[in-house]
Amino acid sequence: MDPLVVATFAVVILLEIIVPLALGYWIVRRFGVPWRIFLFGALFFIAVQVVHTPLVLVTQGPLYLALLPSGTTMALAGLAVYLGLMAGLFEEIGRYVVYRYYFRRRGIPLTRETGLQFGAGWGGVESIFVALLVLSSMVSYIALTSDGGMVPLPDDPAVQAQVETLKALTPLDILPGLAERMMTITLHVAWSLLVLASLVYGERLLLVLAVLWHAAVDAAAVYLAATMGILVTEAVVFVFAVIGLIYILWEWRRMGARTAS
Repeated sequence: MDPLVVATFAVVILLEIIVPLALGYWIVRRFGVPWRIFLFGALFFIAVQVVHTPLVLVTQGPLYLALLPSGTTMALAGLAVYLGLMAGLFEEIGRYVVYRYYFRRRGIPLTRETGLQFGAGWGGVESIFVALLVLSSMVSYIALTSDGGMVPLPDDPAVQAQVETLKALTPLDILPGLAERMMTITLHVAWSLLVLASLVYGERLLLVLAVLWHAAVDAAAVYLAATMGILVTEAVVFVFAVIGLIYILWEWRRMGARTAS
């Protein structure tokens, strides 16, 4: 067991939990948007995933098998597009429904500040869930690679190969996951503002754009992770995140000017 790897796991877990909460706190302090908007973002993300995740788990296997006759590359590409569209449709339409019906019914103003906090909660709770998965990976790493072995292992070549893979982990194998969470939170804020803009300006095309943008990011991540590796995948997600940050700044000014006028 490498103590530096364990320390990296711990830092990643803490930051994936602390950063979104710190972002929510900053929005509360800076703009006066209540924590309940952050909580709504988190709760409605979970509500969407209750339907989205089981549906994907049930359908992705049969779809991949159905696409296999066209070749593994085409099957993977088709599966990536499907998973991306499912994520885009469920999450962006979910945001739209919450804004249009739930927020309006409760008298919550559809302002840029609300969109910012809602997106922070939506992406933040996803980051916290990922942190819990990383925690389980850290526990497995410690249990399976400690000197003397904390867990008795069967004399199975597959299990031994898995243990050797864990022993080969370095901090650089873990850190990209943290970067991805920060980039994903940025994108969730951007998509939350974009869907909000579709309502504020009465332009349904912006909702379609949010769905397609989300689908493109997820599809690219699925396909590239399987074909090009994690570094290329994170580089592409970084480009999307930069575009997202640029959009956040632009939309922030645009909505601010509209409110002022």
